[in-house]
Amino acid sequence: MPHIYSASSIFNFPDFAFSAEIAPGLTEAEDLSIATGFSAVTNPHASAGSYLQATAAASRAGGVFSGPAGLYDLKLSYFDETDGVSYIEILVNGAVVAAFDWDSPSGTVIVTGAAAADYSVAGLVLAPGDVIELRGAQDGGEPLRTDALEITASATPAIGESFVIEAEDLQILSGFSIGNNGAASGGQTLQHLGGGTARASYTVQQEGAFDLTVGYFDETDGVSWLQVLVNGEIVADFDWDAASGASIASTASRATHLIEGLELEVGDVIELVGQGDGGEPLRVDYLEFTSAAPVSGTPPDLWYYRDGEIHVALNDGASNFTELATGIAAPTSYSQARHYAVDVDGDGDLDFLEVAFPDPASPLPDPTPDELIFNLSTRVYENDGAGGFSTASAVTEPFVIPIDSVYGENADELRYILNFGDAGDLDGDGDIDFTATSVAGQELILFLNDGDDSFTKTVVPFPPEFTWGELTEGGADVYLSDINADGILDLLFSIDWEFSNTLIMISDGAGGYDVTGLYGASDDGNGLQIPADLDNDGDLDVLFVAVSDGGGIYAYLSDGTGARQDPGGFYASLVNSELNGVGLLQVGDFDGTPGVEMVSASIDDPGAGLDPGLRVIDFVPVGDSVDMVELSLDPTITGQLTAQGDFDGDGDLDLILATQDTAPESGIYLLLNDGTGNFTLADEVVPTFTGLGPSSFPLVSAGEFGDLPIA
Repeated sequence: MPHIYSASSIFNFPDFAFSAEIAPGLTEAEDLSIATGFSAVTNPHASAGSYLQATAAASRAGGVFSGPAGLYDLKLSYFDETDGVSYIEILVNGAVVAAFDWDSPSGTVIVTGAAAADYSVAGLVLAPGDVIELRGAQDGGEPLRTDALEITASATPAIGESFVIEAEDLQILSGFSIGNNGAASGGQTLQHLGGGTARASYTVQQEGAFDLTVGYFDETDGVSWLQVLVNGEIVADFDWDAASGASIASTASRATHLIEGLELEVGDVIELVGQGDGGEPLRVDYLEFTSAAPVSGTPPDLWYYRDGEIHVALNDGASNFTELATGIAAPTSYSQARHYAVDVDGDGDLDFLEVAFPDPASPLPDPTPDELIFNLSTRVYENDGAGGFSTASAVTEPFVIPIDSVYGENADELRYILNFGDAGDLDGDGDIDFTATSVAGQELILFLNDGDDSFTKTVVPFPPEFTWGELTEGGADVYLSDINADGILDLLFSIDWEFSNTLIMISDGAGGYDVTGLYGASDDGNGLQIPADLDNDGDLDVLFVAVSDGGGIYAYLSDGTGARQDPGGFYASLVNSELNGVGLLQVGDFDGTPGVEMVSASIDDPGAGLDPGLRVIDFVPVGDSVDMVELSLDPTITGQLTAQGDFDGDGDLDLILATQDTAPESGIYLLLNDGTGNFTLADEVVPTFTGLGPSSFPLVSAGEFGDLPIA
C-alpha cells in the first residue's frame, strides 16, 4: 500500500542544500551529501568498502532523487551492533516516512557481517527533485554506521489500493508550465496558457490492471479539451465543458475523469495531450492509479458442486475447459454452509471462504432460553494459482443470538438461526467479511473479519423504514453492491412475506447505514436482484424479480444516491401482466453498443406473450424510466443462464447455459457471442451432470482460478 507521510522529525537542523544524486538502484551512504555529524570510514564489511559513521551527537546526510515520478520501495542498509541503541529517521521533503531504533540483541559489538541489517519502507511516491534525508543519533558504542540506500520500483498494489502522481511531477514535453494553486492536491498544477498543443508524459513502473482518474479544474469560462494516450493510442478524449462550478481554479471547479480497466506494462508511456480555451488554461491536478481486477487476459474459469465436492474447470483461453476436483466438501444442505469464491490473499486468483455450522441444530430445551449459543466454523482454502487448494486457516467460534419470543421457536433449524448473505470487504480494511440474517434472533448481522480469519459479530439495527419490523419465516437475504459509487459496499436488505421489499442501505463507512430507497412489487418479496446501470446514466440501478402475486421483472432506477429516480411512477417492467417462473437472468453489455442488455433462456409464459427461447432485451431510456424491448428470440435454446464472461477471449461477453428439461441429467453449454448480442450454441464444456431431481440444474459460476497445470 502506498506509504503515508506522517510524523515530524525530533531533530532541529538548519536548512541545508543537498546536492548528491540519489538515482533508482543502490546509492552508497558515503556518496550522500553530509550536512553535519557524519564522516566516511573504510571497512571491509561495507557494501563498497566504506560507510557513514557518526562524529557528533546528531548526524545528517541526504541527496536529491533523480529518477522519474513513481511508486518506489526504499531499503536502508546499516550495521546494528549490540553495544548501543542508535536512532535514525528517513525523511522525504522534510516529512518522516520511517523512524526506528537499532536495538537488535543479536549480532556483534563491532562491525562484522553478523551485525549487517536493513530496514525497508514500501510504497513511497517519489518525484524528481524530492529530497531524501537521513537524520540520526548514535548511542553508546554504536556510532550509527550507515551503509547504503537502495530504491526500487514497488510491486503492483493490491486490488483496490491506489497511488497518486501529481501532474506537476510529469515530464513536460511541450506547452505546459507549472502553476501554484492552493486548491490543487499538491499545491501546484500543470497548466497550458496558450500557444499550440500541450503535452506531458508519465512512464509506467507497475504492471497490471488499473483504473486511472485524472483530476483537473473544469472552469466555466472556457471549453478546454484533453486526450489521454497509452503508447500513442487514445484511451480517453473529453471536453472540459462544465456549466456549474466557478470561473477560477478553486475547490468549486475541481473535477475528475475516470478511465477504467487500463492494462499497463512496465515502460508504457501515458501521455496527456490538450489545449486550453478562453479563460480556462487546461489545469491538470493529478493522476490517480487504482489497482483493479484484470479486465482482459485469461478468460474466466468455472466452479460448481459435483459428487459432494467443489470442482473447478480451468479455461485454456480458447473456451476449452479441464475439470479438477478440489477436495473441498460440498454443504450437506444449503443452510448448513456457504462457499464464497473470493480473493482472500490478494494474489489475483480466487480462493474459497467456507462458512459452516459444524454441528446440527438441536431441539430447544423447555422452557425456551433467552439466547442461543451456536458454533460457526470458517475455513479459507487458498488457491495455488493452478486450481489446487489447501487449508490456509480454520477457525471455530461460538456466537450468540437472542431467541425471539415469537420467531425463536424456529431456532431448532439452521436456516432460521442464520441465513448466509453476500461476502465482501464491508469495513475497508482489506479483509473479506460476510453477512447474514437471523429469523430466530430477529437480527441483521455483519461478521467482520478480525484480520486472522476469525470474525466479530456486529448487529445492524433494523431501520425505521422497515415498517413491518420483524423477519418472518419467509426469510430475508443480504446482497452487497456499491450503489452510490463511493468505494464502500452498501446493503440490499431483502425481506420476504409481509414487508415484501428490499431496502437500499447506504454505508457511511463507519458502521452506520442510511436507507435511501426501497423496491418491491409483489406479495411475497423479491428473488433475483442484479445491480446494473439500466438507463445508462452512469449510476447503478437494480433489476429485480418479484415473486408470487404481482410477480415479474422490474427495474428500480436510482438517482445515484440509492433513492428512486422517479418516486411517483410505476416500476418499469417486462410485461404488464403477472409473470412467475422467471429463472436466472444475465445483464451486461452483450452487443457492444452503449448501455446494457438482459438475456434470458428460462422465461416461458405464452399467456403473457413470452414463448420459450433465448431472448435478448434492451433497456431503452424514456424520460426518468426505461422500456424493456425485445431485440431477438431464438426458440431453439432454452435453459438457465448461470454465468457470463469472455470465455473465448475475443473481447465480448459469452454465456453459460445449463439445460433444465433433460432431468435427471443437465448439460452445461457455452453460448458464444459474435459481438453483437447474437449467440451460437457450442459444445458441452464439462461432463454432463447426472442424478438430478425434476427441473433441477447445477449452478455453474465463473471466476479466475489460475492457469492449467503443466504436465
